[in-house]
Amino acid sequence: MADKFIVKDFEMNGMNVEVKVSYSLGGMNYFTYNSESRGYYIHVQPYKCSNFDGGVVMRETGAFTGVKMLLVEVTRKSTKKLQEAVDMVTDEMIDRLLKQCKFN
Repeated sequence: MADKFIVKDFEMNGMNVEVKVSYSLGGMNYFTYNSESRGYYIHVQPYKCSNFDGGVVMRETGAFTGVKMLLVEVTRKSTKKLQEAVDMVTDEMIDRLLKQCKFN
């Protein structure tokens, strides 16, 4: 069973943007000191790719540049609920989350 599903990967404002749906166990978030729900979240993360000698490709992300939002709250991980969460993702939802991202 997959832990994440990449919905989209595109370029915007000179950076690449990855949109994925993934499962989180939830619990305490030690950066915000809030309790997070267990479930499937959509993540929007801007990144840059750098190519180096020898064919090495590095993926560069900035701290606190991406955003996430709960799609489906669950009690356990399942393929059916992952597909349900992926089907909920719309272009309007992605655009709304992109407005919250910080492009460096």
